[in-house]
Amino acid sequence: MDERHDFERQWKEWSETEPKLDERGLRRELLERLPEKRSNRTTRLVLVAAAASTLALLIGYESLRQPAPPPVEASEMVYETGPNVILVLREGAEPIYIVTEPSTRDAGE
Repeated sequence: MDERHDFERQWKEWSETEPKLDERGLRRELLERLPEKRSNRTTRLVLVAAAASTLALLIGYESLRQPAPPPVEASEMVYETGPNVILVLREGAEPIYIVTEPSTRDAGE
C-alpha cells in the first residue's frame, strides 16, 4: 500500500508544478516536422504521370480493339440459278437477278 501512496503523492506534485517549456525548442522542432513543399509537388507529379499513363493505355486498348462484326441477316438468300445468273431473295423486298459476264473457262465449250 505504501507504493500506491508514493505514486499518488508524486502524481499530485507533478500535476501542481508549472510545466517547463522551451518555446524556442518547440518552434524549432515544429518547423523540422512540417513537410517540405517539394515533396507535395513530387506527389502531384507522380499522380499526374500515373493518370496520363493510364489514359494512354486505355486509348491504346480502345484503338486496337476489333469492332464486332455486323450481324448477318438470315432473311437474305443467294442462289445461283444458271451459269451467269444469280438470284438474291430478301425478306420484304423484290427479288434481285444479277447477270454476270460469262467466264473465259466456259467460252471454249
